[in-house]
Amino acid sequence: MYKIALVCEHGASTGIVVKKMKEAAKKNGIDAEIQAYSYTQLENFIEEIDAVLLGPQLAYKKDDILKTFPDYAHKIGVIRPMDFGMMNGEKILKDAVSIIRQKVI
Repeated sequence: MYKIALVCEHGASTGIVVKKMKEAAKKNGIDAEIQAYSYTQLENFIEEIDAVLLGPQLAYKKDDILKTFPDYAHKIGVIRPMDFGMMNGEKILKDAVSIIRQKVI
């Protein structure tokens, strides 16, 4: 099972993206646990998560996050603004799975 976290500031629209991602996972037979979290909670779950996707509104914090959590840099990505805006759960899920598989290789 893949464990995927979407990280945002407040969570309203991210919750919708999580729902779309769960629908895409079910449709494609992907076993995934997908949750939305606040940026302030990152240190509480980063160790257990396979992929961390930052909402586009947090892209500017990526460098700081990588400095704070260098051991987990391989699992951190940023959701593309177009995918987020279109609530493209299937594409965002695909990006998360790609991050996870890169670590395995």
